[in-house]
Amino acid sequence: MCASTTIAVHAENETTTVENPTTVIAVETTTPVAKTTTPAYVKSITVNKTIKVNKKASIKKDIKLNKTKLKNFTLVSNKTKVATISSSGKIKAKKAGKAVITVKSKNNSALYATINVKVKNRYTKDQLRLMSSIIYSEAGDQSYAGKKAVGIVIANRVSSRSYPNTLSGVIYQPGQFTPARNGSLNRSLALYDSGRLDKGSIKAAKAVLNGDKNVKLSYGTINMNSYLFFSGYVKGARLTIGGHQFK
Repeated sequence: MCASTTIAVHAENETTTVENPTTVIAVETTTPVAKTTTPAYVKSITVNKTIKVNKKASIKKDIKLNKTKLKNFTLVSNKTKVATISSSGKIKAKKAGKAVITVKSKNNSALYATINVKVKNRYTKDQLRLMSSIIYSEAGDQSYAGKKAVGIVIANRVSSRSYPNTLSGVIYQPGQFTPARNGSLNRSLALYDSGRLDKGSIKAAKAVLNGDKNVKLSYGTINMNSYLFFSGYVKGARLTIGGHQFK
């Protein structure tokens, strides 16, 4: 008599038995199961950022993405007049206000990060009052470009090592600005306080105090970052706007 033998063979998710007088063969089969990948849930990042007008700031560290990874995302500002965002993650603050920047995956539009941006002016109320008033005293009858140019010269002096480092220090520096000596500036300050000062002078003051150093003229835009003098006549003048020469 011969002993019975059983052989198990693994195949596709079913068992088939083949039997003969001496050998029993069991064949087991398995049906492949499709693999599924469930994407890991990523909680979106929320960042609050405060920037001053005409300043720039990067968001890469805030949202933990380097330059290479950032290329996989779309960056959008909901208020481009307040703040813009570049594809490289640089925010540029344009004017005071609030904006929301979203960072979404290019692959599936999933929200990765939200940046709440607050843009603040670079000046105080007292600085705006004083700059508006001195611009009006010196250039109240000039064009907007002429008003702005006067304000730029004053702002440049504040930044220069050759002059006092405060706005009031520059304006009231002995022997410099006539309106500070003859009462004209005081009258302009009173007009400002009563809400009757020329709006163009206030607009020019805001632009200058927020760091704008460009003047638009009929023939182009002039950057006045290096100008420190203005008057009705200036020896070696490089620029004339209305009734003033500048250098």
